[in-house]
Amino acid sequence: MKKFLIGLVILLSIWTIKSVEAAVEENRAYFPPVLMYHDIKLMPVNSFDVTIKDFRQQLQWLKSAGYKTLSMEEFIACIQENREFPQKSILITFDDGYEGAYLYAVPELKSRDMKATFFINPWYIGKIAKNYPYMKEEQIKDIADNPLFSIESHTTKHFHLDKLDSEKQLSEFVESKEYIENLISHQVQAVSYPFGDYNAEVIDNAKKAGYEVAFAIQDRGLFGGAARFSIPRIYMCLELCGNNQQLFKKYIKDYKKMPAEAFIERWRPLNN
Repeated sequence: MKKFLIGLVILLSIWTIKSVEAAVEENRAYFPPVLMYHDIKLMPVNSFDVTIKDFRQQLQWLKSAGYKTLSMEEFIACIQENREFPQKSILITFDDGYEGAYLYAVPELKSRDMKATFFINPWYIGKIAKNYPYMKEEQIKDIADNPLFSIESHTTKHFHLDKLDSEKQLSEFVESKEYIENLISHQVQAVSYPFGDYNAEVIDNAKKAGYEVAFAIQDRGLFGGAARFSIPRIYMCLELCGNNQQLFKKYIKDYKKMPAEAFIERWRPLNN
């Protein structure tokens, strides 16, 4: 009997793993590729930076390959109306609100009529941390005034949400949403989880705060929630650049089959 129970536990564990894997695959299959950038720099200081030269090449390839960039409003509309995303569509996002995204990414996107979403932490607006200046309020408002771009929430203070109690999680979601909406006079409908951290409680509080969608990094499963509250994103970084952007192109083309390492956090200071 003991051996039987052990065997049953093993079988159930394997079944659970396969079920999660199937859910993850199904989750990826519905959404178009979602890119997660952090800062755009002339000279990178961290592995999650992308140089202006590489960023320019990536946008040019997307444009020449026929990809359509989506606004957050268009992305959410497809989900709410339960319809397929346009063929070869893609969502470009930036986390944290670094000033380099405003100085270097925004002009490149505007010159190509390409759309993007910027996830902002109110706590860091106008500050500088470890060689990373953050956008100022007037820069954020300038972005929000352009119909190509959306300003959304990255919570208030960039905590590991799964380490907070439920009340604090909810306040991180609500306070950020309210601050940004007051700043830009636009509705905030999306949030990205700091560090990609989420669990069932985090998803529940994102819904309570009034968000329509939530973005992670790696796909940790749905936790019984809708797939739109744990959307995985390709972690854009130095590793995807070089060699004529071959790895970048592969991840875009094979989004539904891309390896797990595409979702891994790649925060690593460089020794310049």
